[in-house]
Amino acid sequence: MSVFLALFAVAALSVLSLLVRPFGKCWRCRGKGNIRKGRRRAPKCWACKGLRRRQRLGSKTVHRVRRQVAAHWRGPR
Repeated sequence: MSVFLALFAVAALSVLSLLVRPFGKCWRCRGKGNIRKGRRRAPKCWACKGLRRRQRLGSKTVHRVRRQVAAHWRGPR
């Protein structure tokens, strides 16, 4: 029973972290926006398009479910 509660707590914390921080640093440029090649810098990172951040895995789903629950809670219009 305690293992189940521990797994549930970990899952709840991960969902909460996705709600609070849906974006993370880009994995390719490490949040710098450009990729160094030798002494010169590339103009933009190809993975994040120079925005320095990427959407975390699962954050779209968590926010979609939150919107659907909120719409259901409000009821039909």
